[in-house]
Amino acid sequence: MTSYQLTLCAGLALAGASVAQVSPNFLLSLSGVETTASGSGGTVLQKIFPNEIAFVNFGTCSTLSAEKWMPRTCSHVMAGDENADGNYYNAGIFGDINAILPFRHSMGTGLDENQRTVFWSVASPMGGAVSAQPFRSGDVARIVSNGIGHGQVEHFMRQEQFNIALGRAPGAPLDIDAIAWQANYGVWFSINNNRNANTACGPMLVRDGDVLCIPPSALAYTADGRIAAVMPNSAVVVHTEAQMDIYTANANVANNMGGCVTQAVDVEGLEIDLFGPVTTISGCAGMVITVPTLLFSTETGTGASILTTAAGGLIQPTPCGLAGQYCGAGVTLGNQLGLSIPAGPGIASYVTGLGFSYAQTHVLEADMPVMTTSATGAPAGASNIHYNSPFGINVVLIELVPAFVPPAVVGLPFSPTCFPDLYAPGIFGYAVVAGGFGTIPMPALPVGFTGKVLFQSVGLGAGVFEFSTPTVVDVL
Repeated sequence: MTSYQLTLCAGLALAGASVAQVSPNFLLSLSGVETTASGSGGTVLQKIFPNEIAFVNFGTCSTLSAEKWMPRTCSHVMAGDENADGNYYNAGIFGDINAILPFRHSMGTGLDENQRTVFWSVASPMGGAVSAQPFRSGDVARIVSNGIGHGQVEHFMRQEQFNIALGRAPGAPLDIDAIAWQANYGVWFSINNNRNANTACGPMLVRDGDVLCIPPSALAYTADGRIAAVMPNSAVVVHTEAQMDIYTANANVANNMGGCVTQAVDVEGLEIDLFGPVTTISGCAGMVITVPTLLFSTETGTGASILTTAAGGLIQPTPCGLAGQYCGAGVTLGNQLGLSIPAGPGIASYVTGLGFSYAQTHVLEADMPVMTTSATGAPAGASNIHYNSPFGINVVLIELVPAFVPPAVVGLPFSPTCFPDLYAPGIFGYAVVAGGFGTIPMPALPVGFTGKVLFQSVGLGAGVFEFSTPTVVDVL
């Protein structure tokens, strides 16, 4: 076991040690299409899809609203033409986002997360036409521009490594449903389907409601804090599905119809609570595991409730109240996480991925991501680009690019709190806009133009330029 221990750099070794760096806010993903409580200025940004990540900032409870943070259109630009169909737009990219790992926050840095730093898991594999590495349902990964090129998958932990820790064949199918990590506590995760495994406790059936840990002593890291190797057969089921059912029942939370949730069925989201009680257990083969308090969400938690293992099972408190309604006191509506309440019961979605995070919502999205106008051209305003910016002054850059967007300019000394890279191969036009939600018209397109129209906004932050998420319109 000691051969897998690693002396980390000071920043990683102390990750999680300073609770002063802990954010009360969430990055989250949802099982269905939901609407922001704010309505996002009436723009297309009001719809949050299951393959997108939203940010919930509990700063002002009276106007609490989840807002898009990683639109799927941002993922399209980062990934490129991953399925080789000639278009960047792929409405079903990733299927759903199953788990979220805010890496900077888990490292204890206190820095804002951006779309290049966060890791996530997917329900459906990303196409492999661009990236040299795969993005499968058993991976926890992100999309970066690196020395190989644009649209490259970079793993926090690979499917093979999860399987090795589970004592399974490295290439066996696997679907990671939930993940949390801190250097002091190791990797905590749950899987989507029951799987036979050979864990530290021997051969067993790992259930989709179990919560497992790969302890710190079984992990080796890359220089930048990702998982480099795992000890075989090192995963331990710390909370069984039956125990997660008990935590869920004890929390006494209502679902979106007002019914009492008594079973987890499938654990969907996990996060480590650095303020919660910590216990120590002796696992199999003398392995000592430090067990933190865990936030979790379940397949049965419609209305988007979030629970905690604290005190044997509770509804998770937030700065704006509980993340769910008590059974017998009404319905869990979804507004506790800044989601719009539908007519009738609460929202049908449950939380599929969650993680504490600091972040900014500086995003763009087109209402028509694909336009078939090459034969006729299109007048100005034939479609619109919608934005959300926290900055008072913004310049939206408009760029005509060929069939493939040139790689982003990386490593710039700008955008410390937002999307870090600038896409600016050739400026076709620009628009100066104020902050908040708004809309700019699509520029006129000439007859015969095919390719992409790329948009990215530059906001004036605290003495520095801050880049928005990019978006592309495919013109056919």
